[in-house]
Amino acid sequence: MPEDSKVYLPNSDWCFVCGEDNHAGLKTRFYIEDGKVKARIRPSKHHCGYEGVVHGGIIAAIIDECMGWAAARAINRMCVTGELTVRYLINVPDDRELTCVTDIEKANRRMVLTKGEIVDDDGTVYATATAKFLPLSAEKTLEVDDKLLYRGGEERLFDGLRSE
Repeated sequence: MPEDSKVYLPNSDWCFVCGEDNHAGLKTRFYIEDGKVKARIRPSKHHCGYEGVVHGGIIAAIIDECMGWAAARAINRMCVTGELTVRYLINVPDDRELTCVTDIEKANRRMVLTKGEIVDDDGTVYATATAKFLPLSAEKTLEVDDKLLYRGGEERLFDGLRSE
């Protein structure tokens, strides 16, 4: 799929995973492609737990955030992580580009169950995860949405809440 067919999600200044101005952060952009929330990531040496191997906490943060956006899209509410399980299958090297791919297993107004994985361009799966997300209220969702960065073209998930 061509680069311009991706629909990007908003991001923020402050977030560790997607924040543009967070100098310690990952500056990851999330997008929708083929109905799934995805992210391309290129870890670097300062993301390693030990030489050449990306820290598991970095992998967990990326997959958690990506699944969180999938949950938010599923129920049109920002969500918080209630439970996160990550299975690390093989060490994640710091020398290649990776993709996080997430999907919804179940969604209702009280909870969203998600799954995700970190893969490379050859299809090697480095980590898988499942999570349970809990929705914020419409009011809290709009408070967060008001602080997100929309540059034009990003999917506006929560505009329907403004007319309720």
